[in-house]
Amino acid sequence: PHMYLSGDKVDKLLGDRYVFQNAKVTACDGDRPAWSLAANEVEVEIDGYAKLKHSTLNILDIPIMDAPYMILPAKTTRQSGLLLPDAGYSSLNGFFYTQPYYHVIDESRDLTFYGTYMSKVGIMPSLEYRAHTRDKDKTWLALDLLYDKHVIREEYGDRVNPTDGHINTNEERFWLRGMGEGFMGDSPWRYRYNLDYVSDQNFLSQFRNMKTGFNRSRDAMYNMFGRDIAEVDKPRVSEGFLYRDWDRFMVSLGFRYEQLAELGHGNMSHSDDTTVQSIPLNAYLFKGRIVEGLPIELQGQVSATYAYRNKGVRGLRTEIHPEITVPMDLPGFSMLLNGGFRQTYYNSNHEVLGSDKSTRGSGTKDRFIPEASATAFMQLSRIWDMKDRMLEASAETVGQSRMVGLKHRIQPRIMYGWIPEKDQASNPIFDEFDRIKPSQQIRASITNVFTVKNSTVKKDGAGYSRYDTYRDPVRWEIGTGYDLDEASRNLYRDKYARKPVMDAYSYLEFSPLDWLTLSNRMYISMYGDGVTRSDTALTLHHPQWGSWSIGYNTRDPYYNYREEMKRDNFHDIEFNKPLRLLANTFALNVGKNVKLFYRTQDDVTTGDNYEREFVAGYYHQCFHLLGAVERTGRETSYRVILELPGLNF
Repeated sequence: PHMYLSGDKVDKLLGDRYVFQNAKVTACDGDRPAWSLAANEVEVEIDGYAKLKHSTLNILDIPIMDAPYMILPAKTTRQSGLLLPDAGYSSLNGFFYTQPYYHVIDESRDLTFYGTYMSKVGIMPSLEYRAHTRDKDKTWLALDLLYDKHVIREEYGDRVNPTDGHINTNEERFWLRGMGEGFMGDSPWRYRYNLDYVSDQNFLSQFRNMKTGFNRSRDAMYNMFGRDIAEVDKPRVSEGFLYRDWDRFMVSLGFRYEQLAELGHGNMSHSDDTTVQSIPLNAYLFKGRIVEGLPIELQGQVSATYAYRNKGVRGLRTEIHPEITVPMDLPGFSMLLNGGFRQTYYNSNHEVLGSDKSTRGSGTKDRFIPEASATAFMQLSRIWDMKDRMLEASAETVGQSRMVGLKHRIQPRIMYGWIPEKDQASNPIFDEFDRIKPSQQIRASITNVFTVKNSTVKKDGAGYSRYDTYRDPVRWEIGTGYDLDEASRNLYRDKYARKPVMDAYSYLEFSPLDWLTLSNRMYISMYGDGVTRSDTALTLHHPQWGSWSIGYNTRDPYYNYREEMKRDNFHDIEFNKPLRLLANTFALNVGKNVKLFYRTQDDVTTGDNYEREFVAGYYHQCFHLLGAVERTGRETSYRVILELPGLNF
């Protein structure tokens, strides 16, 4: 926030330049600063640089380190130079040290070079490029390179994951990632893309906590673009498209490349890869009225996708998907009627029917699947006015607040959806849209919403007045449904019984006080199987002492039972493993300067710990000292971080 310069003698030079003799530079308050730089001479230019000759770093006025010459920024704008390093110890990578160098290209673009040394791995250079030339034109790209002599030729030698059945024989390792969006020059055509390509299955896990690792890269891209990338253990996805939109119409041409990082480098060959890569061409008609004055709305999509895989069926899929919506306001309630269809054409290369999804389908095939739905809903409400609780607007009540009104809304809703059963077993499988599951369901729900009106007194010029605020402390939805297709299902009945009544569910958002928030989503089987799925989160927050959040998520193996029963091939049925995941996060303020942070994520069923992190920090006015211990998977890392606000390297 500020920098102090003092000296026995100060001379003003031409322009905004000054020279201090026997000088002291610090960002700390007080006569005995926590840290300072002493120098025989300091020449400083406002919004430029401070040049120190024969300088000494002092801690509490005790000399620690000498430097014959040093340059510090005295700018309020971005400038090139060294950034704060990152150092510590990792059980996977040994002692590590990362030194970034930041280079300003111009006011809209910059580069950051990283040099990372790891005692167990080697040297890894990295490059990060950022650009934000116009409001809608943004780019973020990064590349890590590593020559690793520690190749893995036997699975037991894999320090990252010795049980995944994969090795890693490549010495040249890398990770390319990035995002971008903007206009094609001055034309109305726009683009958007994500890049994510890695050399092997271990790279992201092994270096995820480094300065250029997965965690920080993921956060940087999300903060800049609001988009996410796949988790560490998922296939890497690179995709993008070129598009243009008009008032109600848009066209786009894109690509999608999905990488299985475990292919190659001593594992299964890329020639045996059955992963689908695609080039989609789409035209969209946005929802709008067909004729003004008639409440009939039309939307639709026409798409053509060429799907390619190294091994297996590949070909062209073309689809037309129009939808019509009719909104109706009837006495006491409203209704939405929807109807449409999918007309799909396939032209694939060959046919080898079998249990392998990549070998299904051939020749020229088509499918026609209609769909329809109807939704009816209404709202009942009641208001309790509490004007007698209104505070008098005076100096004594400034800042005080009271509840002066309560509104309760009840929103019943019933929905019917219909998609008929269509034999698609002989069609290719490129993605999930190639198997449209039949659906004939009735769903019903009731939502309760409570809205509180608070009145607060404020000082208004020479007088006093009140202003109102509103919040919803309670939102509770309950519902269930009935699956008509499941009630008449004959397929797989010898192994799986019919269960047409859908799980009853409850979704509660509860925040009665500023410091308390609770949310819970729960599904309960109507066939005596108990809770099939639940997600619970509780947060306690205090502005002075900190916060505590706890989350508990469960999944029963059969929580998606009815969806799996709609598979057209028995081999495609796949139930998930049971999940009991507990997450705890503490952020505690100890006194004025000490903050503690602790986070853990555990599988209650297996006892496995997925993540554990502890950070203790001392926050002084002019320096921050933090110690961090983090454990993720098989890696444990330790860090000691010193931050000097006002002094940038």
